[in-house]
Amino acid sequence: MGLCSLTHQIDALNILNDLRAHATTSNRDGEGQCSGALQAGKEAVRPGELMKEPRRLRTIAERAREGCLSRLLEILAQLISIEEDFIKDASYGRSLLKRKDSVDLKNICLRMAIAEGGSRSDRDLRELRDCLRLIVGNLLAYVREENNLSSAETTHKLRELSNSFPEI
Repeated sequence: MGLCSLTHQIDALNILNDLRAHATTSNRDGEGQCSGALQAGKEAVRPGELMKEPRRLRTIAERAREGCLSRLLEILAQLISIEEDFIKDASYGRSLLKRKDSVDLKNICLRMAIAEGGSRSDRDLRELRDCLRLIVGNLLAYVREENNLSSAETTHKLRELSNSFPEI
């Protein structure tokens, strides 16, 4: 796979990690720096002190989406690792993937990152999963054509990965 495509995948992984980290920090116990403005029903707090805000409970669907996003993040990280290992071990003259696949992946991740309020819809998660499935399938087809020792191991890893996609 060309380094450009791998770069797009790594960018997508970083975007999703940032998205998950942002969601995690905004869903914590509601502790945060006092902004200085006193909201209705709150007691005054000295600047810099932490104040407790009511914690917003997440729905079962939101927790399920978070779980799917975490699993898709793991799959993308494994995919990048498999590709990097294959690139080190194999010599090839053409890209493993069409650049478009990796650009589509990055665009889906960017769209999810800028979604209003950081909300993730089932549609976004399905698109992310389907794009990753397409990339895994295309890599599997390419690696099977290589027919060498490292491609046999890579084929096995990609098959395991293709069987691990969550249902959304």
